[in-house]
Amino acid sequence: MKKDKSLLHSTQLNRRTLLKGLGVTAASGILGGSIGCAMPAINRSMARLGPSPKLINPKEEVAKNGLLQVSIDAQYGRFDLGGQPVMLRCYDGLPIGRTLRVKAGDTIRLSLHNKLPYDPLQDLCTAIPDDSDNKPRGFNVTNMHVHGVHVSPNSPSDNILLLVSYQQSEHYVYQIPKDHPPGTYFYHAHFHGSVSLQVASGMAGALIIESEGEEGLNSIPEIAAAKEQVICFQTQRFETEWSKSLLGSSIGVCENYDLLNTYGDIYINGQLKPTITMRSGEVQYWRMVNASHMANMKLSIEEHQMTALCFDGNPLEKTEAIDQLVLIPGNRADLLIKAKKPGLYPIHSGAEGVENEVVAYLEVTGDSQDMPLYSGKLPRPASLDNIKDDEVTFGRRLEFGLSGDPTGPKYTINGEPFSCSNAWQIPLNAVEEWEVYNHTAESHPFHIHVNPFQMISGGGVKSGIWLDTVNLEPFQRLRFRTRFKDYTGTFVFHCHNLTHEDLGMMQAINVYQPT
Repeated sequence: MKKDKSLLHSTQLNRRTLLKGLGVTAASGILGGSIGCAMPAINRSMARLGPSPKLINPKEEVAKNGLLQVSIDAQYGRFDLGGQPVMLRCYDGLPIGRTLRVKAGDTIRLSLHNKLPYDPLQDLCTAIPDDSDNKPRGFNVTNMHVHGVHVSPNSPSDNILLLVSYQQSEHYVYQIPKDHPPGTYFYHAHFHGSVSLQVASGMAGALIIESEGEEGLNSIPEIAAAKEQVICFQTQRFETEWSKSLLGSSIGVCENYDLLNTYGDIYINGQLKPTITMRSGEVQYWRMVNASHMANMKLSIEEHQMTALCFDGNPLEKTEAIDQLVLIPGNRADLLIKAKKPGLYPIHSGAEGVENEVVAYLEVTGDSQDMPLYSGKLPRPASLDNIKDDEVTFGRRLEFGLSGDPTGPKYTINGEPFSCSNAWQIPLNAVEEWEVYNHTAESHPFHIHVNPFQMISGGGVKSGIWLDTVNLEPFQRLRFRTRFKDYTGTFVFHCHNLTHEDLGMMQAINVYQPT
């Protein structure tokens, strides 16, 4: 496979380091050694299933009476990906995490249990990193992030500055605001140093937030009648050479950080090139998540048009017909699709390095059902009102860069790699305008936690749209405005090409209550 041009500055980890630090733990589990009790049972249903010709939606957990209580195990899972047996870090032994579905105003109580093998390097990992921790580390320690969700960054909520180590648990409580924008979000591992490897192994899942009554998209009959499809794009990376040399087995494993620098297949819900079936004239609601660690996609379906409802969970003012959907790592989109004449239509990813750029197929059958396709205004909360000039209280200029040193490349923001010691201090209820420059030849998907932003210019998107992730193209700039509302505490913004984040392209923010 050819190298990703945006990741030429790879971090080299030799076999001795892997065996000593991380690989031994995985090998011991595969061989059923002394830590075998920490390994999961083989997910036999997935192993029998193999690659399916029909799209299978992830298993779903739904809130009841205002509460979703769910337990998630971070562990190794053994299953097939495109016909190749693999053993990868994942949630609950599955290639894609369960979909969590709640309503605005609900509470999520999520217990994360680390059932990965003991990591001999975990004692060297700190929950709050300094600038020396911008390197691959702690592959078997983890935590949880609810991506794009407007909740507190403090424990027991969305605190990504903690670690869950061997046989430890963290009990998260996410209070979803009653006026939260309805749309598609997702959750994934976020321990700095192992984010890319764990997400590229499959540690992610969709999170759906709905609204009831007049504020909800499902209050529109044409949308409520559409069948939903949850479509999570992933970029699992694995090799068989490592397991062959160590175990004499061809099972696919991901114990080498350099694997993340390579092109490869894009999977959907753990399936390779699945087929989505529709009847001619049928309308479906597709919830799409780019849960990959690095794949920039420009999705299109031959002879079909898509109707956009939400981007990054934020409803548009009105529906928008599009021929192509740009999804960078971390983006989500809510779409309506109306099937046309019967046939088999390829869905192109537009991603470089993907064979034939086809990630799925749309099969339209002759069983006709002429459903109305909604077009018009969409309900959305007041938090997405336009940010006016007189609201802005402060402006910032940010510079994304790259530097090299004897220990490897360091990705920087304003000339510094990530450290919690230099968190920006921003008062609660500030409204800021940021101008972000990219001084590198690589794309950097810009993502911020807790609060979304409204675009002014750049990023290849329309002015006025609300996002939490936008593409910062090589040697380009973008401008947006954002409100720091509701929550104090420390959180981050970073590049969502997750290898770049692990290598330093992240910045901490501390929002404080002014006295």
